[in-house]
This record gives sequence, structure tokens and C-alpha cells, in this order.
Amino acid sequence: MLTDSQRSALAARLRNGRRPAAPAAANPVVPLGRAGLPAFALHPVSGSVHEYAALARELDGTVALSGIEAAGLRPGTTPCADLAALAARYAELIRAADPGPYRLVGWSMGGVLAYETALRLVAGGGQVALIVLVDAPYLTVPRYADSAAGLAALFVADALRGVGLEPDAAADLPVAAQLDRLAARLAPEPDDRAMLAAELGRRHEVFAAHTTALAGYRPGTGLDAPAVLVRAGGSLDSIPNWSRMLRPGARTLTVTGGHYDCLRPPAVGAVAAAITAAVTPGSAA
Repeated sequence: MLTDSQRSALAARLRNGRRPAAPAAANPVVPLGRAGLPAFALHPVSGSVHEYAALARELDGTVALSGIEAAGLRPGTTPCADLAALAARYAELIRAADPGPYRLVGWSMGGVLAYETALRLVAGGGQVALIVLVDAPYLTVPRYADSAAGLAALFVADALRGVGLEPDAAADLPVAAQLDRLAARLAPEPDDRAMLAAELGRRHEVFAAHTTALAGYRPGTGLDAPAVLVRAGGSLDSIPNWSRMLRPGARTLTVTGGHYDCLRPPAVGAVAAAITAAVTPGSAA
């Protein structure tokens, strides 16, 4: 559980992200690491890339990780609810930032985005040197919620579990009431809570757009690229299905814990070690 000071720090991070406030036109490619081979981490359903911070620290010096955050998080930008459009946009951003060969990383929905973006990079004549899918869904449900309140409950649960807190039973409350309860849990101080409300509203819209984009997903085209496939021990095992879509010989890893533990210690160290081995010449699979 988080202390009050940690919750206040989290509230500040949710308001401002990892960097100071920037114009809406700011580059969505966020440097997370400083030195090493370039690699790109695609955002999960939250749209944020702060989940990759610990992995970037573990990899720094070997792999310089940059995150691609979603539109909609910054005021004046609009979230996208189309998976193909997201992947096409991210392929453009990556090409503009790096001539390749490309290394892509994705946790959760980020894995689906990494895969679809990689397909578009290859279709454009690029080479994918590595793709890392961390507990990425292979098949998704046709619809994530039957009501606005149900979707808000999923958003609240994702936000709380993302910081190590368990959601309470409030799925029957109106959307606004659920967001107010979330703000109260994340920001004990009333002043922080008021400032957080608008940010949570934007993040809820991003979450809703991304669940629409992800619903009913199933990969349709294979990708001939080296891969690292990671699953949480507490998650459904999608490695066999993903393996059939990728170049034979993918490195596989199962880490202890659940879906939200994959990019936290101690699991993140094992994930970083697998990535390091994959980018190190002569390393055995």
C-alpha cells in the first residue's frame, strides 16, 4: 500500500507525467533511457509510458528506451479509438526518430501495438531487429463493458492496480462518482484532488478510446522477427499463440506474479536480462 506522501506524489505524476507540462504539439516520443541501442516502448491502455520507467533504468547503458505516449493525455489532443490508425501513426513516429533496424517493446495493450506497428515498419521496407511482448493479449473480447459505468469501473481498477492498490466495489456508481472516488484515493489533500479531477477525466477518455481500439483483436499476419515473449505466472498463457506468429526460436520467460507485476521488481530485472541477452551478439537463446 502507498503512504499518503506516495499518493500525493502519484497525483502529481498523473497531472504532469514524467516531464513538465508541455504544449499539445509536443513530441509523443518520450526519452526514458540515455545510452544504448535505441528501442521504443508502446503505451498500454492507459496511454502513459510511466509503466516502463523501471525497465528503462534496468536497460540503460545497453538499450536506450523511448516511450510513445498516446494522444489525449495532453490538453488539446484527442485520443484515437482505431488500432490500425494508432499503429500507422506510431510507425511514422518511429521512422522519423530512428532509421532502424527497429526494436519494439510492449506490455499489455502495448504488446499488441508493438506487433501491429512492427508489421507496418516491415511493410514500409524497415527491418525489425527485436520485438518484446510482455504479457500481451493474443485474443481480446468483442466488448469490454456493457455500460459507461462498467467501463469507468475498469478504468478505476486499472489505475489503482497500476500503483499497487486494489479497487473497491463501486461499479454501480455513475461515472463522475467513480472518478471522484478515484481522485480521493490518489490525492488525500483537497487541493491536489481538485487539480487531479481534470487529468483523470482526460485519462478516462483515453482508456475508453483504447478499449474500443483493442476490442475483438486477433493478429492476422505473421511477423518474421526475433522475439522475446514474457508472461506473468498469474496470467493466461498466450506465448504458444504468439510464437506461431513470429520467427521460430523466440526467447520465452515466465515471471512471478500477476499482470501488473511484470514491469516491477523483481520481475522487471528478469525481463531486462532477457532483452539484454537478445540484443547481445552471440548470446544463446
